Amino acid sequence: MRRLTRITSSRLNPAALSRAVSSARHGAAASFVGTVRAVHAGRRVKAVSYDCFAPLAEKELARIAAEAEKRWPVKVAAEHRIGLLSVGHASLAIAVGSGHRAESFEACRFVLEEIKRRLPVWKKERYLRGEGRWLPGCALHRKSAT
Repeated sequence: MRRLTRITSSRLNPAALSRAVSSARHGAAASFVGTVRAVHAGRRVKAVSYDCFAPLAEKELARIAAEAEKRWPVKVAAEHRIGLLSVGHASLAIAVGSGHRAESFEACRFVLEEIKRRLPVWKKERYLRGEGRWLPGCALHRKSAT
């Protein structure tokens, strides 16, 4: 089963991801598309800049997809966009195909939550007033309890 995961500066194509997980054996597909929102924490957003070290992020994204495919009988495709994205543009797309809807939904949610928790991609919101701020993101190193 070929896995499709990537970090890209190109526009995302959720329909292509859905096609990538389609199969005659699959009776279900679930998908998620995350977009840049216009308001966050009460502030008007004009754009978000996503940044990462792509080789590391691509390995982690592939690892997350592989974990989902091992846990459920599914096929996963996921892409995360980097660079400056305006409000309404897609930053994350996930598609999951499976024999039944339950595992499609569960695996899609798993992939989404693990991306938010583990993927080393950081974002800086840019506000209409011109200022911006980096949002809390994935920590590459966790402090150990000593």
